[in-house]
Amino acid sequence: MQKLNNLFVVLAFIGATLNLHAQTTILDETLLTQESFTTFTPVSVTGYQNWYFSSSYGAVCSGYSGGQSYENEDWLVSPVMNLSEVDNAQLSFSHARGNAAVMNVGVEQGWYKVYATAAYTGDPLTTQWIELQGVNQNITSAWQYISSGNITIPQAAKSQNSRIAFRYISSASQSATWEIKNVKVTGDYQGTNPGSGGVFKITNWNTEWLGCDTFGPSNENQQINNVVSAMLTMNADIYCLQEVSNTVSSPSIATIVSLLGSDEWGGSIVPSNTGDCNQRQGIIYKKSRVQFVSAMELNNGNAALGNSYYYNWSSGRFPALYNVNLISGNASVPLTIINIHAKAEDNEAMSHTRRAGASQALKTILDGTNYNTKNLVIVGDFNDYLIGTNNYACNCGVSPYKNFMDDTSNYSGITKYINDVDTSWGVRPLIEHFIISNELADNYISNSAKQEITIPQTISNYYNTTSGHLPVSATFEFSTLSNTKNPDFVDHWSIYPNPVKDILNIENMDITYNNTIEIYDLTGRQIMAKNLTEDKVNVSAFPAGVYILKIGNRSKKFIKE
Repeated sequence: MQKLNNLFVVLAFIGATLNLHAQTTILDETLLTQESFTTFTPVSVTGYQNWYFSSSYGAVCSGYSGGQSYENEDWLVSPVMNLSEVDNAQLSFSHARGNAAVMNVGVEQGWYKVYATAAYTGDPLTTQWIELQGVNQNITSAWQYISSGNITIPQAAKSQNSRIAFRYISSASQSATWEIKNVKVTGDYQGTNPGSGGVFKITNWNTEWLGCDTFGPSNENQQINNVVSAMLTMNADIYCLQEVSNTVSSPSIATIVSLLGSDEWGGSIVPSNTGDCNQRQGIIYKKSRVQFVSAMELNNGNAALGNSYYYNWSSGRFPALYNVNLISGNASVPLTIINIHAKAEDNEAMSHTRRAGASQALKTILDGTNYNTKNLVIVGDFNDYLIGTNNYACNCGVSPYKNFMDDTSNYSGITKYINDVDTSWGVRPLIEHFIISNELADNYISNSAKQEITIPQTISNYYNTTSGHLPVSATFEFSTLSNTKNPDFVDHWSIYPNPVKDILNIENMDITYNNTIEIYDLTGRQIMAKNLTEDKVNVSAFPAGVYILKIGNRSKKFIKE
């Protein structure tokens, strides 16, 4: 009974803060591993000491060394977080101070503060920080960890490049040690909410030799499990993947679908048997939101710039075409996805020529009568910029996709001005892109295209275990699907029993029109999505906890015992 009471407390708290949207974890670092600690950046402003890593205590900073105190100012800056579309952003962490004689020295003077910013300059002293209020500093015993409490991150600190930071200060006469671990940022994604009504999220991702034993991450099982975990976190309706090997012995697409749940998810790849380590482009999609129609390779095109169509497409790595219907209730909108993986090796002039030749041939096909009135999304790893080029050997200075960019009446490169957040190669634009046809111009939600920059924070050693590429997503809205509310829908529907063990019943709602239901846990992870064909749903396999059931744009919470 006590456990159940605790769940009701959680439910009451979430009910006050969650509204109708599932809460999402944006940053979650224990700081108790070297890998976790290195996601943060220590910066010493004054003094010789700095933040350092401890496997027992997390991030540690002390001004005491060699039997005496030193003057210090040290910052610990978080990785970047996209808070631009987040409401109720909250920070929490555990912290301790010591030793006993000085554990509270400097508290009144503000020596242990936490800040947030919308734009980190790389230098704490030139960054415009906002101090976060309400941090619990009531440490009564040396080295005793206490919770910071839930600290609100203000609107002025929210952007696509938000960060939080811890600032430690000590003097030449007094100093304490500050220890921090279990740093977490959560929030509620609002506004353009993928998975509801006519709003659809499409994610583009080069998964880097997925299913290939020879290249890419060495642990194939770990990689594919990480891919599935990332998909659940991103919660897109369609995933367009590149660098996928799909063989009889290693069926990557079927494995992903199985791990996600084949009742709720589907997938396709052409050709269906790629051969070992033969990269191809596939899709994964939610069955409740996307109806698969057909797939084919665009393997017949014109020669261009002195090379055959086959050679220009990486010696046969042709564009994969997927026809699908986006569905909501009884309404649907057809969509054609062109998933490409262009020739790589950006330092060779011939590679640029082959990319440009492939682009010219593809545009000729898409400008033809079979496709020039369709809703087209051209997506994939373009291996070059849409404005300018990353190939300096050709001395051309223009993008291989200039032909698409110049045709502004028919195409729009919605990712053309986005810079890659990975600056290890310097500041450069994306090479993974979305180009949409003019038919979709009014459906694209402005400025929704962006990299999924928080994904590496959710997967251990992401760039070595999963992919060297970050996913890129874009969101689209179709009014024809948003306005498909069942006229017989009863607003005052209810669910029972609550708490529930096995069967959750849905009362006072007409189900004639097969309403789509979605169930989320409190981390925002989608547990189920299906068409409701009866007034009940089996939740017996769910772990005990609190869940959110959504039908259309309405939500109710229930407890699974």
